[in-house]
Amino acid sequence: MPLEYYPPVTNFLNVMVKHAFFVKVWTTHNTKKRITYHNEKLKTINRSPFPEKSDNVLERIFKYFYFNISCFIGLIKYKPEAILYYESYSVYPVFLYMKFFGKATKLYIHYHEYEDRESYKNGMKLVKYYHELEKKFLYKRASWISQTNKERLHMFASDHPKLPSEVLKIMPNYPPKIWSSQVNGKSKASKDIIRTVYVGSLSLKDTFIREYCDWVLNQNGKVCFHVYAYNLDDDTIAYLSSLNTDYIVFYTKGVEYNKMPALLADYDIGLILYKAHTKNYKHNAPNKLFEYLACKLLVLYPDVMSGMALYQSDNVIRLNFEQIPSFNEIKKYFSNKTDLKSSYNAKTALQPLIDHLY
Repeated sequence: MPLEYYPPVTNFLNVMVKHAFFVKVWTTHNTKKRITYHNEKLKTINRSPFPEKSDNVLERIFKYFYFNISCFIGLIKYKPEAILYYESYSVYPVFLYMKFFGKATKLYIHYHEYEDRESYKNGMKLVKYYHELEKKFLYKRASWISQTNKERLHMFASDHPKLPSEVLKIMPNYPPKIWSSQVNGKSKASKDIIRTVYVGSLSLKDTFIREYCDWVLNQNGKVCFHVYAYNLDDDTIAYLSSLNTDYIVFYTKGVEYNKMPALLADYDIGLILYKAHTKNYKHNAPNKLFEYLACKLLVLYPDVMSGMALYQSDNVIRLNFEQIPSFNEIKKYFSNKTDLKSSYNAKTALQPLIDHLY
């Protein structure tokens, strides 16, 4: 996947290059016109063609083949002391290198998402095959295997009970430390209108977007709602585009990651809307939770997301999005909200990995 689609990866790279590491990256070309990631201290980012859904079968096969071979050859030339790969998609060149050349190489594996057995069984055949290589060979060689939170790690450990506990780690996806200082400290909810925002992927099937929009419309101007999203299906785009109201604004170009602090400072509430149809989402504390908190927003999340319970506080509120409380009840949450400096930042989250690499 292109780096630009996964801010936790670029956050990781921005932290890594501040240490005594020489880093090379293998990824794919950014095809969604996102601003290309650049760090002057990171000299080598190798990019392959990105397999598009619109590609025919031969084009997709070629692009997968190209990435795997170019990455494998690059690893042979580079002779890394350590390799970190993200997700099962990236397995094959690492498998080949570790099998034939990497006896002295430390292997690190990180998962942005938790995938259970059914997900692999019903997903892409190629990824299912890659996961078999992980289980049979790479997990045994790994010095570090991480998930983003405690619940996901517990489920992963249950799926792979033979893995030694000292290898299994938690590495959260937190925003840059500088974000908290970039927010201008505007007083939240000081007016009669509550300003709410959602940033991220959306679908009518998997989120409470329709339920929340209906509630906003029923508030008759007391609540405004802005949506910034890149990744939407056609039905969701059609629905949001059809809402004929000034109270709900849909920004089809989304927002670039490094511009989020300045943007979110204008809002009062950050929304998390997942319906949690899968274990991955049910036991998830999504990146946007920590991004909202870093930008001093009150956060509302659905009661079906058990992974959020750990973070519930006066600033993180659990709601039934099928029966959203009244405007006055929502506004009462601000009386208990605290203005604590967020401790959820990438530098702190990544320090155990940095120490392990040293």
